[in-house]
Amino acid sequence: MLSDDDRRVIAELEQRVILSDPDFAARMAEPPSEVRFPAVAVLCAGLFVLVPPVMLLFGWPGLIIVVDLFIAALVAVLMRRRHR
Repeated sequence: MLSDDDRRVIAELEQRVILSDPDFAARMAEPPSEVRFPAVAVLCAGLFVLVPPVMLLFGWPGLIIVVDLFIAALVAVLMRRRHR
């Protein structure tokens, strides 16, 4: 439990944040709009799983193609997140 002094200090800090950066305070006051699918983590896990068999079956050219596809998918995910 917080004491009355602690509550007062926290309230003062909140007011300072609101005055110094109202955009940040508004973003923090809003509940999260949605839980995003962890696309970057899934892409990285997919690359981790695909590299050994692709390397064994197709060698360096196959690996280069898989890494290029991974980078393109990663860029697409990050660009889509940025435009939201």
